[in-house]
Amino acid sequence: MNTRFDVTKAPRWISTEAGQWAYASNPEWRHHADRAFGVAERRRLLDEAERLQRAAVADSISTDAA
Repeated sequence: MNTRFDVTKAPRWISTEAGQWAYASNPEWRHHADRAFGVAERRRLLDEAERLQRAAVADSISTDAA
């Protein structure tokens, strides 16, 4: 049993860094990703992962600057 991480490995179609990050850190995104079968839906989710990751980085930078 892997006690270091409580998240299962992301599906193979999630190949981007942002997608891997979203799968590991966002339960709602992960829920949708686990149920995505269509190519268009998967592309939309990966695009959303990119936006989520950029927002998280921006939040982190603004928090560090404050």
